Amino acid sequence: MAQSVQIQSMRPKHDYIIDYLIAHPGAKNLMGLCAELSISRSWLSIVMRSDVFVEEYTTRRQSHSSELSKQLIEKQLKVTLKALNVVDELLDNSEEVDLRGALEVADKTAKYLGFHPRPGMGPVVEETHTREIRTVDRDTLIEARETIKRVTHVAAPAD
Repeated sequence: MAQSVQIQSMRPKHDYIIDYLIAHPGAKNLMGLCAELSISRSWLSIVMRSDVFVEEYTTRRQSHSSELSKQLIEKQLKVTLKALNVVDELLDNSEEVDLRGALEVADKTAKYLGFHPRPGMGPVVEETHTREIRTVDRDTLIEARETIKRVTHVAAPAD
């Protein structure tokens, strides 16, 4: 960060702040954290905006997110496999099979496992837009407004 107050290195208190932020991802009011650590809100802001802190927080948040995703996927796969075993048992041991229900289960299972084509799931094209802000003098602005009025308020031709 250019010419602002920065922390130079991570300290245990800074690690605690990161732990808090990861544990409370939607926290909007950090005054309780400030009181707990006996620091001002402005100092917390300085810490949180420091390059060293942002880098460490980003790394730890990505690691946490990856681990959480991994655990959720493993759990979902475990539940899916159990459900498929139950469906498999029903199909093998039942004299009368509800074909519509079996097809619905097979269809949903394929979708959840990613083997089912979904509408709109073609290649992803990422577009980026930039906004340029230009300053102009008062006369140029007045002239531009007049041009816009002239162009947009053209009277319809008479018949």
